[in-house]
Amino acid sequence: MSDLIRNVKSSDIQEIIRINDLAVPAVNSISSNKFEWFLENSLYFKLIESSSKEVKGFLLVLRQNLEYESLNYIWFNKRFKKFAYIDRIAISSQFKRKGFGRKFYSDLENTIKSNYDMIACEYNLKPMNYESEKFHLSIGFEKIGEQTTDNGNKEVALMVKKI
Repeated sequence: MSDLIRNVKSSDIQEIIRINDLAVPAVNSISSNKFEWFLENSLYFKLIESSSKEVKGFLLVLRQNLEYESLNYIWFNKRFKKFAYIDRIAISSQFKRKGFGRKFYSDLENTIKSNYDMIACEYNLKPMNYESEKFHLSIGFEKIGEQTTDNGNKEVALMVKKI
């Protein structure tokens, strides 16, 4: 049987937190309350699960103009009127490099293309995330800026893709 991409439900949050926390520092750790907020306010929040119901990863995307404290989200919000912001993607380590990121991004584009023409995201320059850089460049994202946060401890490349 094949994998299923489906919307995240409240009952999935603990598993989402587990997968998210294993992906730190590529993503930051956040609380279950914040994931519940994401569930209520997301443009796209889906997971991939196997036929045996094992969650392999998730993708969380936000629309513009939310009251969200992320400095990277705010950077895009100040510059663009309408965008889909990839807040985070996390794939369990045993399922990396098997095409799940591409499946998510393709599903995202197909889901939002009638209402959005741009996807925004960032990847870490400090600490460097070469895997994310290579992935995003390979699927058509362009670097449009850089930003330093966390008192100089983090630096990101800010990326967009026209769809």
